[in-house]
Amino acid sequence: MARLSVIIPVYNSASTLKRCVRSVLSPDLEDMEIILVDDGSTDDSPGLCDSLASENGCIRVIHRKNGGLSAARNTGIEASDSEWISFVDSDDEVAPGTFADNSEWRESDSTIDLVEYPITVHAGSADAFDIVFRPTVTNAPDSFRHWILNEGYNHCYACNKIFRRSLFDRIRFPEGENFEDAAICPDIIRICRQIRYSDKGRYIYYKSPDSITRRYRFRNQEPLFRHNFRLLEEVYDQEFSTSVKTRLWSICLNLLIDLCRCKDADDSYIKQFVPKMVSYRPAIPHVLKSGIPIGQTLKILSTCIIGVKGLCLILGIKKYQS
Repeated sequence: MARLSVIIPVYNSASTLKRCVRSVLSPDLEDMEIILVDDGSTDDSPGLCDSLASENGCIRVIHRKNGGLSAARNTGIEASDSEWISFVDSDDEVAPGTFADNSEWRESDSTIDLVEYPITVHAGSADAFDIVFRPTVTNAPDSFRHWILNEGYNHCYACNKIFRRSLFDRIRFPEGENFEDAAICPDIIRICRQIRYSDKGRYIYYKSPDSITRRYRFRNQEPLFRHNFRLLEEVYDQEFSTSVKTRLWSICLNLLIDLCRCKDADDSYIKQFVPKMVSYRPAIPHVLKSGIPIGQTLKILSTCIIGVKGLCLILGIKKYQS
C-alpha cells in the first residue's frame, strides 16, 4: 500500500498532462502512487492516461463520467487507501523533489495532519507571485486562530498541501460549485491536530486562459464571496482583534463589489447581503489602524461614514440603495 496518493483530476488536458505527471514522479519517493481521474475528457486525455499508467506501475487510472473538478477529486479520495493524499491539477506541476523533501515533515510526528508548502501563483504570467512559509508548527486548538491571524484564507488552495487521509473521512469537496478549496480549507484547519508550514518544495500553479476567474459570471464567483462571508461571521463571534476583523471584512467588501459588477448579478442575493455586510462594518479608527492599503481604506471609510447607501454608492448600482 502506498503511503502517499497524489490525485490528479484530468479533463481535456492532453497538452499538459505529461509535463504534470513527470513533475510529480519522484525517484526518491518509493511509497507514492499517482491516481489519474479522467473526468469524461473528450480529447486525447483518456488514452494518454492509460499510456502513462502502462509505462509506470505507480500510476493508476480511473475513467468516470464528467462531473467537474470536485467530483473528480472526491473520486480520487475514495479510491485511495494511503495514509496521505495530495492534489495536483493536470495543467500545473510541482518542483523536483517537492514530495520527497516534505516526506520527513509528514513522518516526523504521528499527530501531524497537514503540511503546507510554497506555491507560485499564476506562473508564467506578468502577475505571478510567490507564497512562501517560514518553517512553523501549530497545534490544536490554536491552529485555526493562527490561520486567521496569518490570513490563510488568502491561499485556500488544496493543491500545495499534503493531507492525512483521515481528514477526509467526513469532508468532501462540494460538487457542482466553484472555489471548492475555499469551502473545505477552513473545515480542514479546524480539525487538524498539528499543521506544519514548510519552506521546502514548490507547487507551480499556471494561469490558464480558461480558468474560472477569467469566466466572470455571478454563478462562478458567488461561492467565493459566500465562503469568505461565512468566515467573517465566525471571526466576529470570536476574540480576534479589530484589525483582523477589518481585513477580512475588506476582502468580503471587494468580493461583493465584484459580484455586483457581473452582468448576470442576482439582485435579490445582493440586496440580502448589503445590509449584512454593513452590520459588520468596522469603526473608522479601526480602519485607520488596520494596515489596509490607502485605496481600500478610502473605500471602507466611505461605507462607514454613509452607511448602506455609501456601500451601494461604492457598488455603483442605484437599485440596491433601498
